[in-house]
Amino acid sequence: MSKREASTIGRNTVSGRQLQDFVERIERVREAKKQLNEDEKLIFAELKAAGFTPARVRDVIKRRAAKPADVEEAEAQLDMYLHALGMATETPLFRSVGQMSVDLAARDEVIAAFKLLVPTEGEIIVKVGAQAVRLYRDKNGEAQAEDVVERPKPASKAASQMPERPKRDVPDVDAAGAKDLGRVAYRENQPITSNPFPWDDKRRSEFDAGWREASGTDGMGPSE
Repeated sequence: MSKREASTIGRNTVSGRQLQDFVERIERVREAKKQLNEDEKLIFAELKAAGFTPARVRDVIKRRAAKPADVEEAEAQLDMYLHALGMATETPLFRSVGQMSVDLAARDEVIAAFKLLVPTEGEIIVKVGAQAVRLYRDKNGEAQAEDVVERPKPASKAASQMPERPKRDVPDVDAAGAKDLGRVAYRENQPITSNPFPWDDKRRSEFDAGWREASGTDGMGPSE
């Protein structure tokens, strides 16, 4: 306490009554705040009983009290952080932009919004409709946007070649065994073209002979 306060504040003095008035006003405000807090608890209890989640309602109230620009920036940062941590394969903002069809005016608005997210060093590639757009910062730190021109990829040799036919498993049997396989093939309702032996393999003709013998035809169609 200063000397001035000690000399002017006393019981039943003007300063004393003024101080008491301040103290009582603060106490009344605190009592009112306490009552309001109790009222708020009752409201949250009612909304919880009605099926609402108090924590989410608090988020809504906090959001309503915030500036729109602050809310947008916070959501964009959260999306980027979740994506960076692998908790989201694609940010919701990127996904929604890629899926929607936008006109020229909306496209400019989307690009303007993404410019706020461009890092100091690096770039962002985003598809606005069907067009990819590169967002970056120039040497003066200003965010810039330009369309990405995708160069056609040269066709690979593998893609231009005909796919190889799968190799057949050639049975390890002699000529008599090949003929038996032909008979079995017919009995199992397999066509004569199911012959597993290569064209230059002598066992191929034995397979065909066995198939024809079992079928009683030449393999070209039903017997007359």
